[in-house]
Amino acid sequence: MTSKTTYRHTVQVSEIDFSLRATIVSMIGCILDIAGVDADEKGFGIKKLGSENRSWVISRMALHFYRLPYKYETFDISTWVSDYGKLLTTRNFTATDENGNSTFAAVTQWAMIDLSTRRPLDLRYVDEYNRHLCIEQTPINNPIKIAAINPQKTIIHKVSYSDIDFNRHVNSLRYFMLMIDMLPVEFMANTNPIHIEVNFLHESQYGDTLTAGYEQCGAKSLFEIKNNSDTVICRASIEWKADMTWKN
Repeated sequence: MTSKTTYRHTVQVSEIDFSLRATIVSMIGCILDIAGVDADEKGFGIKKLGSENRSWVISRMALHFYRLPYKYETFDISTWVSDYGKLLTTRNFTATDENGNSTFAAVTQWAMIDLSTRRPLDLRYVDEYNRHLCIEQTPINNPIKIAAINPQKTIIHKVSYSDIDFNRHVNSLRYFMLMIDMLPVEFMANTNPIHIEVNFLHESQYGDTLTAGYEQCGAKSLFEIKNNSDTVICRASIEWKADMTWKN
């Protein structure tokens, strides 16, 4: 058993938009990067798994924003693995600013795959987990299953070189970029993200043609991405609040 590990992050110019606040995509990228660093430091990350032809893939995510940090703002983000079963493990995150106020919290669920078969592996035999499990409650509810949507708008995207990550499939962040880019810029200027849910359902790879669909249901933006075989790759929900001074 172990305790949480805390990392410090300063928001850079490349991570902000015209509001001078960090973007959703940059904060999700920060979460994924820290997950990788922490796993490497504890002996079950990509540095070790790569030599064994294995890797991690994210399955679900729930992310709650208390506020978005501003340019050059520094915050601490703590992470810990709270449980694991046969196919999925749960990694948690909490972020606080320099005054100790909450910035965001997240719960992510991951699978380990064999890179040859692309099939999930049994996590119960990952010995390092027994030593680095932190039995502490998740900071928010676990990610939920997202239902199919009725798109009001769609866009087409051909998967190219810049979309592909080290696992040779589309980088998780690329899906978020496609989703956010479907929203009017005025919408992004006058609203704030509160809660995000994401289901990663299948891989997409180089050469695939993706269709991203968007539906607005009240305060929630719903998204669904399919490949050229009509297989659902990813679904997501983003809840917004139209108040620049909000805190939930």
